[in-house]
Amino acid sequence: MRNSRWKLGLCAALILGLICASHAQTASPATNPTAATAKLAKPLDSFAWLVGGVWTADATALGPGMLRIETSYFPSDNNSYIRFTTHFVSTRGTLKNYDGSMYWDAARHQLRMWYMSASGQITESPMTIDGDRWRMEFEGTDFDDKPAVLQVLVERKTNDLYHWSLAEKAGEGWKPLAGLDYARK
Repeated sequence: MRNSRWKLGLCAALILGLICASHAQTASPATNPTAATAKLAKPLDSFAWLVGGVWTADATALGPGMLRIETSYFPSDNNSYIRFTTHFVSTRGTLKNYDGSMYWDAARHQLRMWYMSASGQITESPMTIDGDRWRMEFEGTDFDDKPAVLQVLVERKTNDLYHWSLAEKAGEGWKPLAGLDYARK
């Protein structure tokens, strides 16, 4: 009786081992590219430091009555993207202007962002990361409301401070339009 329990236990352990080995092989990067992405750190982990608090920039230099710009970042319920909102606060009130997402596009194998303005315009762009700096290039309108190719650069200074800059394509180079420092409050 003791011998048959031992054999049964050994068989169960072997079957469990084979199932685990089979699952590991199925999920290995060599045989399943989707599993390779899942096993690596999520590309969005590069932006985890943004989540929490309200990021605030002094906007008094942007025009009369402007006070500040407030941006908040939230993880989605399923942790597959980061949602952000941007509010322009002035002496006349708060304009809830931008609402969008940063996400990993599995089909394109790239980080991307999209947002919609309060007026209903959608902006989309791939995002490239180089250390503590990321770049987005997209078509939009400049401050004169003319169509333009624009570039946003964001550079993390600390976990509670980043610099945001906007530039417009000018020939082979970029013409700076605006720059702000955002601090977490």
